[in-house]
Amino acid sequence: MNAQYTSGENVKLWTSKVRWVSCILSLIGICLILSLLPTGELTKTAAPGQGHWTSMLPPLIAVAVAISFRSLVAALSTAFLSGSILYYGLNPLVFIPLSLQNFLLSNVLGQFSIYIFGFLFTLVGMVHVLYKSGGIQGLVVIFSRIAKTAKSAKVATMASGLMIFFDDYSNTIIVGQTMRSLTDRFRISREKLAYIVDSTTAPIAGLAIISSWIAYEVWLLGSTAHSLGIETGGYALFIQMLPVRFYCLGTIMFLAINIASQRDFGPMLKAEKRAQKNGQLVAPNAKPLLYENPKRLEPPAGTPLRWYNAAIPLLTVIGGVIIGILYVGSSRLQNAGEQVDLFSFEGLRAIFGITVYDPSLPDGGPGVPLVLFWAAIMGGTVALLLPIMQRLLKPLEAASAYMGSIPTLGVTLFILPMAWAMKSICESLGTSYYLLSLVGDSLPLPAVPLMTFLLAAGMAFAMGTSWGTMGVMIPIMLPFAWTLGMGDPTQMALFILTSAAVLDGAIFGDHCSPISDTTVLSSVATGCDHLHHVATQLPYALATMIIAILTGYTTVAFLGVSSWIFFLTFPVMVLLLFLLIGRKANCKQD
Repeated sequence: MNAQYTSGENVKLWTSKVRWVSCILSLIGICLILSLLPTGELTKTAAPGQGHWTSMLPPLIAVAVAISFRSLVAALSTAFLSGSILYYGLNPLVFIPLSLQNFLLSNVLGQFSIYIFGFLFTLVGMVHVLYKSGGIQGLVVIFSRIAKTAKSAKVATMASGLMIFFDDYSNTIIVGQTMRSLTDRFRISREKLAYIVDSTTAPIAGLAIISSWIAYEVWLLGSTAHSLGIETGGYALFIQMLPVRFYCLGTIMFLAINIASQRDFGPMLKAEKRAQKNGQLVAPNAKPLLYENPKRLEPPAGTPLRWYNAAIPLLTVIGGVIIGILYVGSSRLQNAGEQVDLFSFEGLRAIFGITVYDPSLPDGGPGVPLVLFWAAIMGGTVALLLPIMQRLLKPLEAASAYMGSIPTLGVTLFILPMAWAMKSICESLGTSYYLLSLVGDSLPLPAVPLMTFLLAAGMAFAMGTSWGTMGVMIPIMLPFAWTLGMGDPTQMALFILTSAAVLDGAIFGDHCSPISDTTVLSSVATGCDHLHHVATQLPYALATMIIAILTGYTTVAFLGVSSWIFFLTFPVMVLLLFLLIGRKANCKQD
């Protein structure tokens, strides 16, 4: 019945003249605006064919088609086709094989992608076994003794995201998959769960002083600082930036106030009302990226619900990631003739850094994705052995539950490669050059941090990658700011703020982008319709950004006020926002 309804809805969407006209007119309007915007000298330094305003078309087409026709597959396919034609020309005999090879297959067959696919498959398979053995249900019983209301269930979910701070991918999948049963019990919408999970991944990993993110960030900052003759190292710059990471810090405060106030607004309020009043955790027309049959995951009748059958495999994965990073990093440092120190921040930073990127290996080596994959293999093995040894499941039952992760991933196996392909298309077309060229040749110094944040946000949204945005923006924008006058010792605070704006803008754009891999994985892990996740999260992310600009970038950069004013004014403004326009979803449990 629901499948027929969804199919009928699809036909109506694609045959709607209004949607076709609005989609085409919006793209025409965007093209006119982009073609008229003045660009600076940076486009002239790009390679031939790069940095033109048309480089923005593929991501914009993806967004327009997704909004108009509610199909991420169609949106990414159309964007892929348009990007391929823009780069290789109109001849299908040329652009089809070359785009499939260079944009799609090169990403899918790369070590990073293969290990991420392996990690996703093995971890989802492990969670299936945890459900089938009754371990997850037992864990929910334990959680329910602490989290006795919808509010406390959200707090528990947020706390879980904060604790797994060392890597965004493992954070997303583990928290999303394991906390879903708890939030379902209290009728928390999948959209709200996806928002909580997505808001405690990149913002946390990007702030953590030890994580897979900081190694990359410090490497970029350190190399750029060295080229500018700055004596302060990359890690010291990162530490100085922490108080002015306004978007990441604001995201955590916004989420905490949202949960504490029990108020929502916009599409999220609608989703929460639907879940609370009707028990519909997903919308009737939703198409979750992770398709699961609840009955198939139910444990056999009479199975005891033992919480440790879930806790032990999950802890094995988390511990495996940490130990794996320490082992791989230590081995690489030893091979490079470097000293290994496990008992200092500097030593741990070096270990995480070389695990993320080893300059002696092609493309830096597989690093963290390799560790994630093997940690998931270890956790999955433990998850299989525990119920078999306790005779809760037969070997064939356990194996069947594990292998059931393949069909449930469904369209995810298409969307993730296409999202990675979009990154390659934008890089090939020089989208970053075009966006950076919009800055012009000069800016008032106080305006540089805010403009940097907005440019990084636009780039990450268009390309769907925060790491790619950082890799482009830091080596270009920071020297640009330095030459504008931030090289003066009296302007060092503005330079620190500009550096922070790159990182936070990249995370904001990635947080909002429908083609971001972490946004996709948040939808996958929580069983949420991806476009519904983007639509409900976007107003909250925009509100966080606007308030962060008003209380952070404006006051600190333009008025010269201490950054501590942000920590006083931001939560007050967020609370007022929820009190003025937010409404409660009539949670009976609370």
